[in-house]
Amino acid sequence: MKDSDTLVKLTSGDGFDFIISKHVAEQSPTLKNMLEISRGGISNDMAFTEALTNHIRLPEIRGKTLEKVCQYLFYKYRFADEGASDRVPDFGFDIEMSLELLMAADYLDC
Repeated sequence: MKDSDTLVKLTSGDGFDFIISKHVAEQSPTLKNMLEISRGGISNDMAFTEALTNHIRLPEIRGKTLEKVCQYLFYKYRFADEGASDRVPDFGFDIEMSLELLMAADYLDC
């Protein structure tokens, strides 16, 4: 499987699974670091388990929040080349999710 075809499974604390492209997941620096097999000469034996299995468990993030995070990561991937252009639509979410999304965004650095 080519790297561009690689899929990653993200599992929420309440057991929901989300399968997204590795390129989309790597929009989060935290997820990108977890998925890197070779970092600064470190061998595969020293890689995170998540890098070897392409499965990341996020026990502190609820499924509903992780779903919105996945949508945002795709949004960020999709519009990365647009910059601050007028062609980039707003990313919408329910105001009730603000605190959980803020905490998830802080953890995932996105």
